[in-house]
Amino acid sequence: MKKQIIIIALSLLGITFLNDVKAQTLTTSQVENAIKKNGKYALLVQNPKHFMVSVMTGEEYKAKSPKIEFEIVLIGEVVKDLAENPELKPFIEKAQKEGVKIVVCEFAMNKLGVKKSQYHSSILTTPNGFTYLFGLQELGFNTITL
Repeated sequence: MKKQIIIIALSLLGITFLNDVKAQTLTTSQVENAIKKNGKYALLVQNPKHFMVSVMTGEEYKAKSPKIEFEIVLIGEVVKDLAENPELKPFIEKAQKEGVKIVVCEFAMNKLGVKKSQYHSSILTTPNGFTYLFGLQELGFNTITL
């Protein structure tokens, strides 16, 4: 029995050392250029700083190709900030100008006491931000949660 265990251990060890280890050979530019010209991308965002960066990312993607679909889904505290923080207004306008869709969770709005009338007219709402994001995934969107 001991011989069998030793043989198996040496076999596994030999297989491990005989396999080539390959590092990633793509440059960061090659990876960044892999963004599809007609891709679908969505970010689930919970704070104002991530919202601002998300808008800038959407702007960058849309500049590469207007066919790209880019959505920002807002949940949590940023829902209130979007209605009340004047620093976010230029980002909302930039998103509208570039065709970046902003969707706000109504559940968070209700929880935080925000009304749809407090938002810019370009902002859409959905009953549940998580359900909306899952729907986007089912429609082929690549998603990230921040």
